Amino acid sequence: MRGHGRAEVAGTVRMHREGPVAVLLLDHPPAQILSQRARKGLMTALDRAEADPAIRAVIIGDASGGFPGQVNPREFGAPLAAPVPAALALRIESFPKPVVALLAGNVTGAGAELALAADARVAVPAARIGFADTLIGLPPSAGATQRLPRLIGAHHALTLMLTGRNYPVTSEVAQGIFDAIVPAAKAEAKAREIALALAEAPDRPRARDRTEGFADAGAYQAELARRRANAAPDDRMVAAVCRAVEAAQLFPFEAGLELEQEFFDEIAASDRARGLRHALIAETRVSAGIKAPPVALAGILALGPGAPALVATLAQRGIGVVVHEPDRHRAARFAAALRRALAARASLRAQTGAAGERPEDRVILQSDIAAMTTAELLLDLSPDDPAAKSAALVALAALPESDAPVLSATRHLDTANLAPRAARGRVIGLHLPGRSFPAHLAELVVTPGTTSRAHGRARRFMQQIRRIPVRVSASDGLAGPAMMGALLAAADALVRVGLDAGEIDAAMTGYGFARGPYAMLGEIAAMAHAEREARLGRAAGLSSLIARAGLKPGRDRCSGALQALVAEARAGRPAEHAHGWRASEVRTALLAALVNEGARLLADRVVARPLVLDVVMVQGYGFPRTQGGPMQAAETIGLGHLSQAMRVLAELDKSVWAPHPLIGDLMANGVGFSDLNG
Repeated sequence: MRGHGRAEVAGTVRMHREGPVAVLLLDHPPAQILSQRARKGLMTALDRAEADPAIRAVIIGDASGGFPGQVNPREFGAPLAAPVPAALALRIESFPKPVVALLAGNVTGAGAELALAADARVAVPAARIGFADTLIGLPPSAGATQRLPRLIGAHHALTLMLTGRNYPVTSEVAQGIFDAIVPAAKAEAKAREIALALAEAPDRPRARDRTEGFADAGAYQAELARRRANAAPDDRMVAAVCRAVEAAQLFPFEAGLELEQEFFDEIAASDRARGLRHALIAETRVSAGIKAPPVALAGILALGPGAPALVATLAQRGIGVVVHEPDRHRAARFAAALRRALAARASLRAQTGAAGERPEDRVILQSDIAAMTTAELLLDLSPDDPAAKSAALVALAALPESDAPVLSATRHLDTANLAPRAARGRVIGLHLPGRSFPAHLAELVVTPGTTSRAHGRARRFMQQIRRIPVRVSASDGLAGPAMMGALLAAADALVRVGLDAGEIDAAMTGYGFARGPYAMLGEIAAMAHAEREARLGRAAGLSSLIARAGLKPGRDRCSGALQALVAEARAGRPAEHAHGWRASEVRTALLAALVNEGARLLADRVVARPLVLDVVMVQGYGFPRTQGGPMQAAETIGLGHLSQAMRVLAELDKSVWAPHPLIGDLMANGVGFSDLNG
């Protein structure tokens, strides 16, 4: 939307005239964050538009995405600075001249609430609307719980406000929100037409005065009852949104706004919201700065057990794959396994790639390793031992005219130092955990000699396959396996003094873990865990015994074989502590072990910041997202409390719980792990 009048700038907001219409555009790419500066800029621009008698109406946004988005999650760590989104929404709603919201791109959170406060809403077909702040545990705070159900009823309003998804403006869920959905080429003219028509109209149809959503009072209440029945008992956000939406039907608009604000203030300060907010911020920080071009063709050497699933993922994401397998029988077995993996994903749509191209068409099996010369990134899936790794890396380094980054799968090796010297700068260790529950972690083992090009391309590749790349240094166990090892070592220590493995698992799933520690043995490389425990002198723990016996704790929990292993792990010691452990004490013990191991990894510079460990555990090991991760949970519980627990628990196993000196240093200086995040 190009103005004919002089452009003005108020903070990050640009304002220009289109005849009698003022156009306000937020200029805060890439996500159009509604920062305090942007909020002040919008307020200032509205003041100018009101004071100018030549302006008869206002449009916020344009067809290229100038409408505000959500508030930066970091702002919610303290009370929002004025003007808050609620005040801005009321300013828009009460503005003496018509205000039309023009939406393009993703409009979410507070931005969506501002759109609802406008007199009319126009969108381009590709636009999406939603309330992503739900994902960080926050309900609306700028009137959406009152305006949205008045427009579209309880069912669709609650779907929009509780799922955290951004829905297409053309979807059924969004029907009734927009006055016009028109192609981008015509959207600005349509917004101007509506704005001028409203300027001539005797009345303006504000969302607060609408009642279409209340037409079926019984269905409205039934939807609220259904949402409440399906919500988790401790989910205060769902309860709060339902109460506020109910208030929209029963009470005056202003009373509903007050209730919404009360709920928001209470929930924003909760441990759950802080945990969710921290998890999102941590993931955003470790993923920041990815600028390398995408990988179009990857090469894979050495087909391990996880290769079919990985290749299927790459193909589904639109990445071409050259697989080297010289043995025709192994190649045939791999091809069959790949077909099964792709069939299992048949309901998933490839995210990129040529229209109509099948994922299997992107995979080429070759017996000649030279076929991988043109690959932009190479994956080494050879066994995780020095001899096999060295041989694989020598073969990849010898590819003629190839300088592609090499990602070498490992849980404990410094793969770069196993490669030929000339290739070490482009060799990065990779730990890519596969789980039966959602897990998006990728650990990249980066050494001082790793080139920025190789690291950048590896991060971009992980982003392409929907993984969150975290940087770790080479060490035995990297970050994830080391943290998981500490969790299992703590569980083993509790079993030795009489606790039941199932009891421990139940305590941790009750805390929110996707799997208890012993059930996780079916998710991780259990033998690799046992081998690492042996290197640490902890080979006699129950987790190692289970791994070596090949048992599945979830399936074999009551078997005689498992009970025999429990007896072996206890080494004939009496179960003097078998009774009296509350679930909360089990959780504290295992969390203390995680935090202590995290302190060691920080001190040894395996990871640079505590938040990296939080991402590792949430995205790779089923740690409850609502707690933010173990290092964030330590802040919530208090380092003093955990340190005291460690000193008591150290009597059971000093290698697990003897407090790391870093914890004492933090307490002595009156700081916490969050202060190390920078």
